[in-house]
Amino acid sequence: MFYTPSQNRRKHWYHVLSIEKKLLWVPVALCIFALVAVVALLIIYTVRAMDYNMKLVGQSLPGSMLYDQTGRLVTPLSSRDNAPVTWEDLPQDLIHAFIAREDDHFFEHGGVVYSALLRSALKNLSSMSYKQGASTITMQLTRHVFELQGRTIDRKLLEIVLAQRVEKEYDKRTILCQYLSRIYFGQNCYGVREAARFYFAKGVKELNLAESALLAGIVRAPSLYNPVHNVALARKARHETLLRMRELELITPDQCAAADTSPIPDKPSGSVTDSAANQNYPAMWANAELDTLDVVQGDRSQGMAVLSHLNLPLQQYTERALAAAVQAVEKPTEALPPDWENLPGAEPTEIQQKLFATAKRPKGLKTGAEGQLKSGEIRLQACVLAVDSRLNHRGHILAITCGRSAADSANRWLMQVQPGRVIAPLIFCSACLPGGNSHHIVAHSARVTGSRLGYETVSGFIAGLKLGELPDKAHENDLYDGLFNVRMIDLARALFSLQNMGQDYKLRLIDSIWSHGQHLLYSTESAKAGEYIRREGASAVSHLPPFRYREGTPTVLHEELPDGKGQWTMVFNDKGVAVFVWMGTENAPGSLCKTPPELRRLISQASLALARQLHARARSELRATNRSNKP
Repeated sequence: MFYTPSQNRRKHWYHVLSIEKKLLWVPVALCIFALVAVVALLIIYTVRAMDYNMKLVGQSLPGSMLYDQTGRLVTPLSSRDNAPVTWEDLPQDLIHAFIAREDDHFFEHGGVVYSALLRSALKNLSSMSYKQGASTITMQLTRHVFELQGRTIDRKLLEIVLAQRVEKEYDKRTILCQYLSRIYFGQNCYGVREAARFYFAKGVKELNLAESALLAGIVRAPSLYNPVHNVALARKARHETLLRMRELELITPDQCAAADTSPIPDKPSGSVTDSAANQNYPAMWANAELDTLDVVQGDRSQGMAVLSHLNLPLQQYTERALAAAVQAVEKPTEALPPDWENLPGAEPTEIQQKLFATAKRPKGLKTGAEGQLKSGEIRLQACVLAVDSRLNHRGHILAITCGRSAADSANRWLMQVQPGRVIAPLIFCSACLPGGNSHHIVAHSARVTGSRLGYETVSGFIAGLKLGELPDKAHENDLYDGLFNVRMIDLARALFSLQNMGQDYKLRLIDSIWSHGQHLLYSTESAKAGEYIRREGASAVSHLPPFRYREGTPTVLHEELPDGKGQWTMVFNDKGVAVFVWMGTENAPGSLCKTPPELRRLISQASLALARQLHARARSELRATNRSNKP
């Protein structure tokens, strides 16, 4: 007799879903695995978050520092007020504007809005790109303080756990104040205090609704939405902020309309004052380089460690030597700087002492580095640039001064001068271009050489060096005679490249930039320099006049600039150091004037002695550094 299953057999609940019993364990196992994974991740990231110091959230922002090539502190790069704004400083409109724009549940959540994270994750998955981050204000502050970088799942998970820790440690008021004190508002403004001062010439307390909404709109894309860059986009960002505030009933429709029609300040009436940027030349130069590096602009509010190529002992010695050289020209003295004695190629010390002691000085010469000049007065100025020309170090700035005192904020290396005979070596390089003929020879003067080559040949070559606007063909002799304007730093770079086989070396001070959390933010590219001047041409003229060359001694270029606009000196040796010195007079900071005849010989002697002195000292400092670096 065969067994026949009963039609009334009891059915289990999973039969309703048409799932076999043995297949039920698959989704159950997956759920258990997912739960274990979530718990494991939670434990891992909680443990990792415990390593972060929560005290950093409540502290003032660290400042940026400049260090030399061996890690010695050179100078702070900013003296701005790094203390965070207080709750009492914040007007209600400013608080509402940022809450509406950035995090409308700020006062309700515990650091993270999980529903927003889920929506963001689904949208990013659907688009297969990172379009939304769903970051709360607390998460943004966490990212700033602890330098969480990159758009990765790992960073996001760590940010979430840290944000929850921040919420447990600090109240909402402190979190918002720290956030507003750190974010970037464009135009080198870090924190709401600087932004209010720059865009509106106001304190934070004085900001009105329209101004608060504009600042809240700017932070979404500071370089794009700030009114200095684009008024239309700034107005659009403000409009969107005001509409969001109205939707949340933080302002009335009338308030929204009135603020939306107020003018946008396209020309800010305030400024971001920072005395440290102007108190010394290394800081001035480093800040100027930092301004060109977009990659670190968002990190400057955090403070950075900027490692430079500077040699601190040489920098300090250069500043003292320049002051002594200028003082020797200003006042009759028989006590010349001791390091001028026995310099190679210099006139005997007795002759120099007699010259500086007996020469007359013009009546309008104002002594000293500071103080305003009156009508008819002139001041002696000088600037120095020492550049490493060793293999693998070429173009590194070892020491820099842009004048006698950084108090006037003038960078004289950016001044334009007429190079005169200093341009001759570059004209001569035009004769060494490929495809030349019997007329392509270097003659006794740049004008003769240029005339034989023709205007098109010479101007085409010089234009490729990007030295500035050149004279037209009707004034071609001005091109050959160097009677056109060139920035001094560009002239120095061209001569440096010429003496380094024509390679395109940028004159750089910054080597690398690190966050205070030891994250590398920027590093100078070490790629091989391209060809700036044809190598054969550079080699052919590197020792020709006006260069003074004698085997075993440094190469010297020492020429007076046209119309008495100062003395240009270069002292160089291969695989060593190049020192550039300009010395002349001005009747206002950064405004050159014709040097009185009484001073010209003194300036000529002083600039040459100073360049030779600094060249010898630079080589000595580099040798000392090499010895100390050897194991």
